Amino acid sequence: NGELKLGYELVADLDENWLNGFVSSNEVVALHDWVHDASYNVWPIGVNDPEDGKRTIVTAQGTTSTSPSGWHDQGNGQKFTSSTGNNVVAFDHRKTSDTVNNAPKAEGGAELKFDFPVDLTKQPETYINAAVSQLFYTSNMIHDIYYAHGFNEVAGNFQQNNFGKGGKQGDYVLAQAQDGAGTNNANFATPPDGQQPRMRMYIWENNNPKRDGDLENGIIIHEYSHGLSNRLTGGPSNVNCLNTIESGGMGEGWGDMISVVLRTKKTDNRNTDFLMGAYVNNGKTIRQYPYSTSLTTNPETYASVAKYSGVHKVGAIWATILNEVYWNLIEKHGFNADLISGGYTAGNTLFLRLLLDGMKLQPCSPTLIQARDAILLADTQLTGGANKCAIWKGFAKRGLGINASGSGGKYVDGKNVPEGC
Repeated sequence: NGELKLGYELVADLDENWLNGFVSSNEVVALHDWVHDASYNVWPIGVNDPEDGKRTIVTAQGTTSTSPSGWHDQGNGQKFTSSTGNNVVAFDHRKTSDTVNNAPKAEGGAELKFDFPVDLTKQPETYINAAVSQLFYTSNMIHDIYYAHGFNEVAGNFQQNNFGKGGKQGDYVLAQAQDGAGTNNANFATPPDGQQPRMRMYIWENNNPKRDGDLENGIIIHEYSHGLSNRLTGGPSNVNCLNTIESGGMGEGWGDMISVVLRTKKTDNRNTDFLMGAYVNNGKTIRQYPYSTSLTTNPETYASVAKYSGVHKVGAIWATILNEVYWNLIEKHGFNADLISGGYTAGNTLFLRLLLDGMKLQPCSPTLIQARDAILLADTQLTGGANKCAIWKGFAKRGLGINASGSGGKYVDGKNVPEGC
């Protein structure tokens, strides 16, 4: 009504909200939120695929600590209404000659509303915009989760703008949905820090109609995790440290295991089995066995490495071993579904933090034994070794105890743990 009032301006950065208020006496004159959320109709983190749970509307744009300018703003005056942002650009790459500049993106409009229909009784190309949106959402969530646990600018993460926080910028993820270059697979190319990585997601032909890897969060997580492990092992400028059978295998295993971490629900327990790639593979795991703490369901141990010459099979052994450590930590410290702002006091978030810290501590071309020791060292540095026995018992159950040995293609299980455990 044009009336002037004496008042105060208050600003409160609450991370998820950034409030700007004006108060006069005991009256709130105006209240604004400087955070504007986009919305995405997706299978959210925690739901692995369309057969694991429902598609829902999620409002998100990152937090001020993990994605300071949100998911659609590069923080340098460049703002977008499409599936383009500072952490990732997701686009339709059915036509392989398209580049990131001219390839079709999912368009959310001024309201950043990414809500596109999906009819799973039809072929994947009919829901390409939903696939691109899913890939964009999941990739951003992974960025923010990893950032919260130590994969930041200095560590060599993937961002167009590093906001003066160190590292080399100009390397958001090129996320290519329904890529026409292949089928029944996916891959992630990781160049050194400052150069753009490329994630290719393919159509899978094991079902009728065909299925889209873009809709299976576990596959996206697995692929993005190649970028994580390659940038952290040996440092962000040396991405050639995971090329031996053991280290390359662990590169696969970390991806699978983190996929398990990000799909775990509060109702799950150590008796819950997880199948990698089951949505796109007609209900069957794409690994040797389900990920299980049961030695009957999954009998693999450290000595099993000798049976295999392929990195995916070795990786499945590493993930199987890590799964034992994971559930030991959850049983000791509980579970927290908040993977970004929940800290690392719960077992699942602590496990994720130790994985990333271990990658930073291990040498180039690590063996499974060296990676084990790096995780134990990470716990010593982070908690003073408070979880030493829980970690050792998990490793030892699958043959990677203190008396395990491996050299020259021979791998011998060791079930012993340190004295006092």
